[in-house]
Amino acid sequence: MYCAAGAGLALVGFAQQTKPALSSGHPGAAVREEQTIVVDGLRETWRLQWRAAPKPYCEPGGVNWPACPCRGFAYGEAGDLFLARLRSGTEIDRLHLTPFFTEGSGDAIVRRWQPDYDKDLQDSERRDFPSLVSERATVQAIHFADYDHDGRASEFYLQTEALPCGKSDGIVIGLSRSNSRLHVFGAASHPGKPLHVRKLEWEALRDASVPVEVLDWACGDHGANTETTLRLRWTREGIEGVRREYTCPAGGKPRRRIHEEPL
Repeated sequence: MYCAAGAGLALVGFAQQTKPALSSGHPGAAVREEQTIVVDGLRETWRLQWRAAPKPYCEPGGVNWPACPCRGFAYGEAGDLFLARLRSGTEIDRLHLTPFFTEGSGDAIVRRWQPDYDKDLQDSERRDFPSLVSERATVQAIHFADYDHDGRASEFYLQTEALPCGKSDGIVIGLSRSNSRLHVFGAASHPGKPLHVRKLEWEALRDASVPVEVLDWACGDHGANTETTLRLRWTREGIEGVRREYTCPAGGKPRRRIHEEPL
């Protein structure tokens, strides 16, 4: 790795280049991303917005970016994050996102640039490595989809935690027919409580028209001696889900369910 002085110079350059544009609507706020959506025939802008300019998280040039805890967040930014809805430039709705994050010592974290792990491990000793990374396109965080099957693509997934190793865990945010304000979706058994599950499980729930059972944790994954699945389905009251645990038998024997509990 390059010397400490070189690293310091490189990280100063990184911080300068990652400073986002400020929002005129909220003095001091920094816009991370804006996407346009049509809601019930009306055009809106949805804006991910930092309360102030964020700080680097798992930054290029640091020692931790290739490590397991950074998978999903490198090369990211951390700070106090909001989601705002605007019509004709006027804010009509706002949701504070930071409390939903479990990583980052009380901060929200959003990946800014996508790592290329094989190439970056080779290039990371270069003095200009952070500058090279900062030339990449900014990762799009908001991808609208119809997660709740109400006929409107007015929700998106946001990662809030990185599970070992590189498993993306997070929430779905948006609007529903029963709640026209920005909110985080939850389980029917716990109204008002955000549901945190893995990205692959949200995607399976999004794509399924019938109840679906998804592998959550496989036998042997990081030493697991059982297998865990989630059975999920959408209802009018919210998401119904059951977490099931199975044995990991050897020799081709059938697995056996040993535990089950609702989400």
